[in-house]
Amino acid sequence: MAFRLSFSLLSLILLCLANTSESFREPKVQAFLHPIYKDKATKLYSLPLAVGTAFSRDFVIDFNGAAPLLLNCATAVKSTSYHSIRCDSTRCKFANPNTSCPKNITNNKPTCRKYVSTSLSARPVNARLLRDTQGRTYGQGYGFTCPHLILKFSSGVFVMDTGKISTLTLTCTDDATALKPIPKAFGGYIGFGNNHLSIPSQLVPMYKLPPKMSLCLPSTEGMESYPGGLWIGGGPFYYLPYLKDVSKIFASTPLIGNNKGEYLIDVKSIEIGGKTIPILHGPTKICTLAPYTVLQSSVYKALVTAFVGSVKMDKAPTAKPFSACFHSDGGRGVPVIDLVMSGGAKWMIHGSNSLVKVSKDVVCLGFVDGGVNPKNPILIGGFQMEDNLVQFDLKASKFSFSSSLLLHNTSCSIARLFGM
Repeated sequence: MAFRLSFSLLSLILLCLANTSESFREPKVQAFLHPIYKDKATKLYSLPLAVGTAFSRDFVIDFNGAAPLLLNCATAVKSTSYHSIRCDSTRCKFANPNTSCPKNITNNKPTCRKYVSTSLSARPVNARLLRDTQGRTYGQGYGFTCPHLILKFSSGVFVMDTGKISTLTLTCTDDATALKPIPKAFGGYIGFGNNHLSIPSQLVPMYKLPPKMSLCLPSTEGMESYPGGLWIGGGPFYYLPYLKDVSKIFASTPLIGNNKGEYLIDVKSIEIGGKTIPILHGPTKICTLAPYTVLQSSVYKALVTAFVGSVKMDKAPTAKPFSACFHSDGGRGVPVIDLVMSGGAKWMIHGSNSLVKVSKDVVCLGFVDGGVNPKNPILIGGFQMEDNLVQFDLKASKFSFSSSLLLHNTSCSIARLFGM
């Protein structure tokens, strides 16, 4: 497949960059790297995962979701490696500290259950906890399949292609309505919410990784099926032909803690064309399920007014869900939109992340109106994060971002690094 060839090429290049004069002894796992794909039709981002011995599917990334992996239980039990978790077990009590086992039932080994939240469900989902005891080749055994292992040596960095599987606590559900919002092309959700049951929270202590998670969402514009990347653990991050570690150009702002495990930051204002747009009080949420950034109505209208007043392109008829569209001239004359964070850091949104191509010669401002009283005045969607490397430092409670990698002649899509 294209992404496997691309990652193998990346492996060879990173190996050449390392100082080979020293022997490779006592390698340290620095991070797991997994490909991310964007579906053009649904605009959803997904990870390809092997689900036990039953099947391999793509799972939609629910970045704020509490379920580490949520699939249909009828499918899960078909795997020969399926293992349920008893409600009276230590593992169940760790996953769900407030649980209590049912009494006066004939089954003396009731299954561990937990209510988990997903971003697309109106109510918490009644999930069954399960675990696999095998760690076998890609396509067998439950767990987080990490085909690319980042090893850190004293002499440098090496990327190893591997079928390594980590046996993890996962969830499934018998509630068909909970999975209904997910298109049939996908096997379910994979959640990365900031909680003790998330995939990163399980992998970090298992491999003694840095408690960090990094995301580089791919763009489908001209890229077709080439992947971005999800990193669990630390860097460095090399996106050739840019020869530096991308983390060296990070700007940072604090993460705002909350009891739902959501990823929130404090955006103080928006700057565009020399004009400052104030933001209503409330945290900004980062959400990969939203295709575009959603703004409270007054903020949205102010942004559109400022952008239209600064852009140097002719107006075009509107195209839903957007209200500001233009005849494209190759992206010239597009103002930079700066999200000004707590602490003064600026996330710079350039034309590639602000203008959505809706036809051959028409582009639209890729922000949408979220109404008068949304839960968050700003919800940063996937399009604005594409080709930006962002990092969540869970220990330091810090959010870091590179702004567009296109400015450095590279992108999140690995194949693009080689001009493919």
